[in-house]
Amino acid sequence: MLKPADTFDLIPLDKAAGSIAEQTHFYVDYNRIPAVVCIEYNHNGPRFSDVEYYLRNIAHEQLRLSKALNASMLMDDNIDKTLADLQNVLKFEIKMQAEKITQMDNDVKGYITAISSLGQKYKPKFVKIEALFRIPGAKVKTYDINKEANNMFKDFLNKFKKRPFHKECFEHFEVHYEDKDGGEAIFNLIKGKSEFSIDIDTTKHPTTSQIYDLIKPYFDEFTASRYHD
Repeated sequence: MLKPADTFDLIPLDKAAGSIAEQTHFYVDYNRIPAVVCIEYNHNGPRFSDVEYYLRNIAHEQLRLSKALNASMLMDDNIDKTLADLQNVLKFEIKMQAEKITQMDNDVKGYITAISSLGQKYKPKFVKIEALFRIPGAKVKTYDINKEANNMFKDFLNKFKKRPFHKECFEHFEVHYEDKDGGEAIFNLIKGKSEFSIDIDTTKHPTTSQIYDLIKPYFDEFTASRYHD
């Protein structure tokens, strides 16, 4: 689709000249509080935070129907459960674009300022950090508890809860940790996002209503499995 310079309407590529625009569909379930938004993932399209901004602008600035709007992301890896179970961080892997660090709040930005410095000097597209805190197979001892790594992980988890847009700063965020029962668990920020996949034949140019009809049964099942009226 193309977006002419003087309007926000999208028109087919073969009917006008303009800049390329990527469409992302989303649906809102108003039958529960808080409402649940189902957003189509489009690699080149808007992100979750963009849709959040759009809804906030429509509801507050234009329609004057709300005083505020805050969004949080549903995750299969429950953050509260991870915070409660965490005993000791064993290793973590982080991958992100260096420039994304400027979008983060100062209280967590300090943990990864080295990524920003490396990015400014060598200008890589992505930076990846892997840190291991225990020799594989070694038994944990009380004095081996890594308080610094634990505090860092907890700070990020709390930040993901309170300011969800931080999740979009990372291409990969995986932490292996020991839980309070002595078992090893994994928290994966990217794979932990609640999602379902549906194949849609775009060559038939389905309308928004047709796409909605395809998605609705999956969306209903998805929300029913997480909420009970």
